[in-house]
Amino acid sequence: MAVRGLDRGQRPALVISECQNGITNLAYEQSPLIEQVTERGIIPRIDVLAGAFRAAGLPVIHVTIAAPPGFVGFRVNCALAARIAKQGKLVTGTPYAAVHDDLPLHDGDRVLERMHGMAPFTGTELDAVLRGHDVDTVVLAGVSTNIALPGAATEAVALGYEVVLVEDCTAGGTAESHQAQISLHLPLLATITHGAAVTAALGSE
Repeated sequence: MAVRGLDRGQRPALVISECQNGITNLAYEQSPLIEQVTERGIIPRIDVLAGAFRAAGLPVIHVTIAAPPGFVGFRVNCALAARIAKQGKLVTGTPYAAVHDDLPLHDGDRVLERMHGMAPFTGTELDAVLRGHDVDTVVLAGVSTNIALPGAATEAVALGYEVVLVEDCTAGGTAESHQAQISLHLPLLATITHGAAVTAALGSE
């Protein structure tokens, strides 16, 4: 079955949101979101999906959030930012801020780090990097379907990209919130599909 956004010769990139040890790895931290990441088994699926993008010669981009040491300049302007600052672990250069240990980086992968905001485009090079790769469609994976992924989809649409969200490669804070987002809200912005369909579509590129 064709995947809308990948069905007319569009050039996609895989954008993996906030799959960092301190956010998604049970070996480093515990949280309801990490429980969902673990229960849904999204990290191994994302690794497989990233391999399919690399095999097709397409970009794999990790977008992460990390603050400077001491959180100097990290603006606390919402409850989630306050929580990150209070925990004090997502510091650039630390294992907590690094990409998940089970998502090994390969030559050509990009990691775009930001210290402000809860979505990946504003204040980062993401748009410029995507345009440099002649990307038409942003394929989203990672966390979370509560905040970062809806934000990423909204920003991507505003910048003129088509968006595909790989549902079995994503998780939210709870099973209920994830289901609400992928059934009610995200379909207004993105094509909701699964990893096997995206991999099959890449094979026909």
